Amino acid sequence: MYEAFLGLKRVPRDLKNNPLWSILVELVKSMPLYGEHKAYVREVVLMEDPDISFGELSALLNIPIGEAMVILDEVRMWREDVEEEIMKEFPDPKYSKAAIGGTFNEVHYGHLMLVYTALKYSERLVIGVTGDEFVKTLVKSHPVSPYNERIEKLASILSSRNWLDRCEIVMLRDAYGPTIEDESIELLVVSPMTYTRAIEINDIRVKKGLKPLDVIVCPLVLADDGKPISSTRIMDREIDHAGRILKQDNRIA
Repeated sequence: MYEAFLGLKRVPRDLKNNPLWSILVELVKSMPLYGEHKAYVREVVLMEDPDISFGELSALLNIPIGEAMVILDEVRMWREDVEEEIMKEFPDPKYSKAAIGGTFNEVHYGHLMLVYTALKYSERLVIGVTGDEFVKTLVKSHPVSPYNERIEKLASILSSRNWLDRCEIVMLRDAYGPTIEDESIELLVVSPMTYTRAIEINDIRVKKGLKPLDVIVCPLVLADDGKPISSTRIMDREIDHAGRILKQDNRIA
């Protein structure tokens, strides 16, 4: 049984539906080093090896295979996971207002999980979208559409999912936007790549005498090839917005 999970990268559906899975999750989360291990996997391991298997993570951190499975199931998602998650009804929100930010040049499954996660926990959502002048200061490996085109496309997608009425789209003229000034914002939802920005934002808020924001790190969303979904890969025609493969990667390993 143990060997059957070593090479896997996703928890089998039949196991997730088994009551024993929820018991395993509770047990793993009660372990003293669980939080530390999870943070290390999210911030270090996945940045270097996003599609690491359960067995590889277990060996790397010298942790039980069950702990490796629970951690990876929480910090990353695949296309099918996203499609299942965003179809769920939202629970009663814990917060009044949350915030996310991004360029949203190509609205993909990673973006949808950011929005969904924020709306899952908050009644209202402020979505900061980088303005055209701010985009010019960023290092982008692909062309970026004008601000008005990007927010129009984003609003259309939000509307199609009946999410738009709970969202407010604002222009970002810097990396922080309203998150360092708005006292009504309580929650910041970020990707694993932008977690350090959340730390910066809270440092600034504290210096200004504002309450630091609670932070939720959204799972890393992977394409079918085990690499993160990104606007660059979409524009290069490697994958589509859901992470399906459009062409083979011919680079020499």
